[in-house]
Amino acid sequence: MSGGFNKEGLLLKLIDAAYAAADDHEMMRQAFEGLRELVPFNSGVFMPVNQCTMEMQPGLCFDCAPEDMATYLKHYAAMDPFVLRQPGLIVLNENRRISDVITTGALERSEFIDFMKQIPYRHAMGALTGLAHRAVAVVCVHRQGRDFNQEELAVFDRIGPHLARAVVLRRLANDTLQRAETGIAVFAGNGRALYLSEPARRFIGRTPTEALLTVLSPEGSGVIRIGSQSYRLSRLPWSTASLLRHFALEDSEVPATSLGRAMSNGHPLSGWPERVPHPASAMIVVMKPFAQRTDLARRLAQYGLSPRQSEIAACALRGLANTEIAREICIGEQTVRDHFQEIYGRIGVNTRPELLARLLGTNMSVPPVRRLRRG
Repeated sequence: MSGGFNKEGLLLKLIDAAYAAADDHEMMRQAFEGLRELVPFNSGVFMPVNQCTMEMQPGLCFDCAPEDMATYLKHYAAMDPFVLRQPGLIVLNENRRISDVITTGALERSEFIDFMKQIPYRHAMGALTGLAHRAVAVVCVHRQGRDFNQEELAVFDRIGPHLARAVVLRRLANDTLQRAETGIAVFAGNGRALYLSEPARRFIGRTPTEALLTVLSPEGSGVIRIGSQSYRLSRLPWSTASLLRHFALEDSEVPATSLGRAMSNGHPLSGWPERVPHPASAMIVVMKPFAQRTDLARRLAQYGLSPRQSEIAACALRGLANTEIAREICIGEQTVRDHFQEIYGRIGVNTRPELLARLLGTNMSVPPVRRLRRG
């Protein structure tokens, strides 16, 4: 009885420490140190997941070398059975063992075994922690000797959601812009949706895919209006460490799904490919609600415009002519023209329409897209 009480007490202490930690690295160092008292392991990793690309990023290495994490993200992530096989790191906050996703024989024949020997470890247990259908970070521990058992999986299941929630709360406290939801979608070359995150599903509704993809400029961005809300769309390149590879099969017959519902019932080891190559035509598209003032300020800051030049550019977005701008900010019309020439040079455009298109992230005037009525 006392052992059970001590375990619960330690878990509660770790959960409290997660919320009180000053940053993610401090939180995970304390978490790994405390969890090791309950579940023996040799090393652990914490890798944040980019909200836009679902790409694993460098994080904390616990009793393993940071250069090994760099090697993993650059090369071996594309071979990791946790990433490629079902059920892997797809269901949020549900721990898996590497033995749950690949047989011993298949693992020995894979190139990934070379990385495991390099760390070294023989068994692994990990989860994709998240909150409200958003992936936050991958947490994984490794050890030699015996495999992890169900009781040890349950310990990590208890703390995983709290780690994700603590990370999100710190982000919100430090940057209010993080509160804006981001929609993520994967489209096949023929325009079929292979994956829609929950926010993307809500944003898009019944809007035709063609309307979304049409607004993407050659540079990979655009703006679309759906109902009463405008959204900025961006096309992103594929990454070796992207967890979206699961959804990048052109010939997949599985309907577009969301991360929160994906593989909720699990799947047997057989019938899943050794690797999940994404076709060159498949694309990742990110949707963000368009907050004009905040977004414009960020864009102008990137171009290094002076406060006066930023003010003039904002006036141009409001549709004011040179004479109106001059009158509003109390300068001469020729001075306005001179400022525009400097603005054009900094932003890399030649005309007022090109300037507006660049600042809005689209090369065309995009009409509003109405949602289709549900039958």
